[in-house]
Amino acid sequence: MKRDRHIIQKYLDHDLTDKDMKRFEADLESSPELQADLGLYQEIDEALADTEVLSFRDQLTDLRKETKKNGKNAKATIRFNKPWHYAATAAIALILAIGLASVLDRPLSNKDLLKKYYKPYEVALMNRSLNDPTTETYLTKASLFYQEGDFMNAIEHFELFLENQPDNAGAQLYLGISLYEEDRYHDAEVSLNKVVDHQDNLYVDKAEWYLGLCYLALNENERARRKFAVLASGNSDKADEAQKLLRKIKVRR
Repeated sequence: MKRDRHIIQKYLDHDLTDKDMKRFEADLESSPELQADLGLYQEIDEALADTEVLSFRDQLTDLRKETKKNGKNAKATIRFNKPWHYAATAAIALILAIGLASVLDRPLSNKDLLKKYYKPYEVALMNRSLNDPTTETYLTKASLFYQEGDFMNAIEHFELFLENQPDNAGAQLYLGISLYEEDRYHDAEVSLNKVVDHQDNLYVDKAEWYLGLCYLALNENERARRKFAVLASGNSDKADEAQKLLRKIKVRR
């Protein structure tokens, strides 16, 4: 079981080789116990990223102190007041097995936040008929590569398309997200800012959102906070998520 826990964590961190990933997923399909353990790990990750995580950690800290005070074999009770806490209660045994210190002391890092809040925007480009069939082909191929998760080729074809259609805000947005996916955060920032600077388009809020995530990935927390503050105070469909992120981003001193 210890080996399984190690692999589960690597699986959630996307740190398995292709071979180990296939083996783990095959084991997962045939093992209800492994599925249950994976579910507990996911519950823990959700709890640690939740806005009430501090309360959760405080109660676990009290449990650890009481256990130390009364001895290793002493039983301690912990009471939760909200429905999601019952799932957290079920996870405590696993947390104790993993090691309370590593869970309680784990900082809510930018990586944690990005794991919870980042996902690539779905392709929704309007298929307008273009005068140049070659340019239209670039956009079609770029969109297909993007959908397939082949962001390197998507970048190449979005850039080729934008050479002839530099004012296409949608393509600039998807180029920025593709660059983000390739860890080219500064290049992504340039592309996304072009969408914001253009203003007269449907993608400004989306670009602002991904710019904030870029700043988080770059550990530029103050810039991220300013970006999410703008979204949280407006009518963006990302206002609620931006408000949650604002409460979680560390203020660096």
